[in-house]
Amino acid sequence: MEPTNRRRIVRALEVTVGSGRPFSTFGPGLEAYPPTRIRLVGIDIDRPTLDERIAERYRRQLDAGFLDEVAALRSRPEGWSTTAAQALGYKELALHLDGRCSLAGAVDLAERRTRTFARRQQRWFRRDPRVTWVAPVGAEAAILGCWS
Repeated sequence: MEPTNRRRIVRALEVTVGSGRPFSTFGPGLEAYPPTRIRLVGIDIDRPTLDERIAERYRRQLDAGFLDEVAALRSRPEGWSTTAAQALGYKELALHLDGRCSLAGAVDLAERRTRTFARRQQRWFRRDPRVTWVAPVGAEAAILGCWS
C-alpha cells in the first residue's frame, strides 16, 4: 500500500490491533493470482497517447459542465463525502472554486494526478501474469475475440 494512503494504513492498523495478528496474514498476498474463467486483456497504450487522452477527457468533461457539477455537489446541504471530495478532478476543481488556484492550474493538477493514477494502475496490472497485453491497433478485435 502507498505510504501516503491514510485510509488503508488506518484500516490495516485497526485489523492488526483488533485481531492481534499481522495484517499480512489476511488474504493471499500480492503474488497470488487465482485462476479465472475469463480472459483478461490489457490495452498497451504508450504514455504520450495516454497523456493526451487524459487531457482530452478533461476538456470534454469541462465542456459538458464538470465545473458546474462540482459546484452543485459542494453546495448541497449535506455536503459531499470524503471519498467524493478526493476523487480525481473533483478535488482540484474544488480548489479553483475556493479561489486557491486558476481553472487552468486546477485542470493541470487534475491531469497530473490522473496520469500518476493511470501509471500506478498499469504497474499493478503488469504484475498479473493472467493479463494478455495487446497493442491499441486491433485491440477491439482482440477483446471481441475473447467471446468467440
